[in-house]
Amino acid sequence: MMKDKDFKKLVSELSEGIVIMDSNRRIIYINEQSLRITGWQVGESVPYCSYCQLRQVDEDEERCILANENPLASFRSHMPNYVNTETDFEMSMKKHELDGQVYQVLMIKNPSHNNHDETVKMQELLIQETMLAQESERKRIAMELHDHIGQSVYSIYLGLDGIKRHVQDPEYHEKLEKMNVMMEQTLHCLKRLTKELRPRLFDNLGFETALRSAVEDWQHLYKADFSLTMNIPHDLKLEKEEGLHIFRIIQEAVNNAIRHGKATKIKIEIYTIDQVLYFQISDNGLGFDLDSINGNGVGLKHMKERVKMFNGDIKWISQNGQSTRIEGYITIEKGEEH
Repeated sequence: MMKDKDFKKLVSELSEGIVIMDSNRRIIYINEQSLRITGWQVGESVPYCSYCQLRQVDEDEERCILANENPLASFRSHMPNYVNTETDFEMSMKKHELDGQVYQVLMIKNPSHNNHDETVKMQELLIQETMLAQESERKRIAMELHDHIGQSVYSIYLGLDGIKRHVQDPEYHEKLEKMNVMMEQTLHCLKRLTKELRPRLFDNLGFETALRSAVEDWQHLYKADFSLTMNIPHDLKLEKEEGLHIFRIIQEAVNNAIRHGKATKIKIEIYTIDQVLYFQISDNGLGFDLDSINGNGVGLKHMKERVKMFNGDIKWISQNGQSTRIEGYITIEKGEEH
């Protein structure tokens, strides 16, 4: 049986920072690694990270995103500390109850020091390549629909309209009118599918313009009230790949909110803190039971895979009969193009 002092020595020397807090976030134990990277002391309160300080919370909801029901497995954000100029940490947390008291165990890592297993790296690369291939195929199909099928349908529509003007027989005139209406509906459907597959504005003008245009389209298409707030500095330009994946996540969230949640109001917020881009999508829909779709929600899996490609994460806050809120973030790697 390991002695208490030996156990404490083992935990104290772990490469991962360990902080044990009470229910009021007061530190009752901190190991050497946490002490080195934060400078916090026993008896002090653990501060909220920069994201949790700003996030919108419901009444009686935990402000700390890691302390909620169904918490993120891990979360990356800037954490106030006393000894480190590099305040960007990866964190996870577990709750434990002992002798009627609730304790929170916070684990802290410096993301730049993480050593990923080669197998995990290969899996992540495979997912990334698969999604890039999907986007490439979507772009090809969208171009085919617009440049060939769309143009052909439009030509037929114009031809029918021209024939209708020369038909005097009321019966045939009525049939041609119905065909014209059907062709017009087909054109609208093709236009909508083309935009869903690949917004043309995205390739030409980038993420922000494409998203604003998409929100306008969604308002007309779904007859819902949309609110979009974007706070991205002018000197911070998203790579096309980063912007495209955020766009897809928002697109999937909107589709789910409208088609499954029957939402009539959707609020989209996007902002950045240093090298992290945060997004939040909330709606007034019917919500869903998170436990009932675990392992079955393909769209939700894809959303999670997209953020993980950029060292991010995502979580859903929802219950049956209640509104849904999606919170997530990605890490923007600053390079020459940024």
